[in-house]
Amino acid sequence: MHVRVSPGSVALDEPDDCTTFKVLLSEEAEDALPNLLESTAAGKLDDQDVLVSVAWIKGECAGRIGMGWNYRFANMLVYAAGKGWLSDDGSHVRAHVETY
Repeated sequence: MHVRVSPGSVALDEPDDCTTFKVLLSEEAEDALPNLLESTAAGKLDDQDVLVSVAWIKGECAGRIGMGWNYRFANMLVYAAGKGWLSDDGSHVRAHVETY
């Protein structure tokens, strides 16, 4: 699953894939990243990473995922927590940013 950030939009690509997670940032959207994350409720910038809202991910996945997704997503969050990539309250998961 990838959070794709381009000028004026934030979207979730490949929502059924719970084995990869990152933010793909268009070079044209770099300066607008904090505002785009906030205006879409997708998350917030944290140093060089993005803390992506778990609620936003679930909302973006609605109607686009296959059977077993809840289990796979829960396992993804458990893995993230074990690596220190999940916020203490479980509301945000850390993603590294790749610029394209």
